Amino acid sequence: MVFAPAAEARMTSRLLLLVAALSAALGALGCERRSETPPEVASAYSKLQDGLDLQSPGASVGRLLEFRRQNARYAIVSTIDEELKAWRPRLDSAYRQARDLAREEQYDRAEAVLKDLAQAQDERAGRLAREFLAFEFPFAKARRLLQKGDAAGAEAVARTLRQTPLTDEQLTTIERLLDDTKTVDIGITMTRTTALKSAARMLQVFLHSTYAEDGQYPSSLALDSPALASLRQSGPFLEVVGAIEGYTATPDEFSFVVVGKDPRQRIRVTQSTIEDIPPPGRP
Repeated sequence: MVFAPAAEARMTSRLLLLVAALSAALGALGCERRSETPPEVASAYSKLQDGLDLQSPGASVGRLLEFRRQNARYAIVSTIDEELKAWRPRLDSAYRQARDLAREEQYDRAEAVLKDLAQAQDERAGRLAREFLAFEFPFAKARRLLQKGDAAGAEAVARTLRQTPLTDEQLTTIERLLDDTKTVDIGITMTRTTALKSAARMLQVFLHSTYAEDGQYPSSLALDSPALASLRQSGPFLEVVGAIEGYTATPDEFSFVVVGKDPRQRIRVTQSTIEDIPPPGRP
C-alpha cells in the first residue's frame, strides 16, 4: 500500500508522539518502582543533614551525592535532590570566592576552598575547582611569588607542578618559569651580597670606632648586642643580616662571620679584611 506524502507525515508524527508518551510512562513507572524509604535510611539521612557544613559546601554536597548513590532505590531520592538544588548555588559562590582569594594572593585560603569544592565530583563547581588546582592555580602562585622576589618559593612550587601530568604546552611553560626563577635568583643573590658586604663594612667601622674610644675591642658581639642598637635601627642592616657568628677579639685584632638572611651568604670580617665565604661544595 502506498501512502500520500501528507498521510505519511501524519503517521510519522503520530508514531513520534506514541514513542514520547511511552518514554514518559516508563519514566513514571520507574519513579513508582522506588521502594518506600526504610526507617533506618531516613534516620541516617537526618543525621547526614545535621552534619552538613555551610563552610564546606563541597564536602557537604559530596556526602549528599554519595548517600543518594547508595540509596537510589528508595523514595528518599526526591528529598535528596531537593536538598542538592539548595546547595548548588553555594558551590558556585564558593568557587567565585576561591578565585577572588587567589587574585588577592591569599593562596592558602583559596587552596582550602578549592580542595573542598573538588570533593563535589559530579558538580560543575567541583570540576572547575579540580581543573584550576591541576595547573592554573599553582602556576599563578609560582608566577606571583617570582614577581615578589621569592625565587626559591616560586621554584619549589614549579618543581612540584612539573611532577604532575602536563600537556606539552604546560610543560614548556613550567620550564620557562624555572629558567626565569634561576635568572631572578642570581640577581637577588648579587643584590643581597652587595648589601651584606655593606653591613659587614658598617660592623668593621663600628669596631674600629669602639677601639679608638675604649682602647680595646668589645669582648663579645652578637646581633642583639646593646652596642649595636644604632645599627639595628637602620632598616637596611636588619633586612640583610641574619646573625653574627664566631666573634673573637684580642687586643690587636678581631674576627667574626656575618650571616645573611639567606644562610648561604656568609662573609668573614677581620680588622683589615672583608671576604666572602664560598658555600659548601664551591672552591
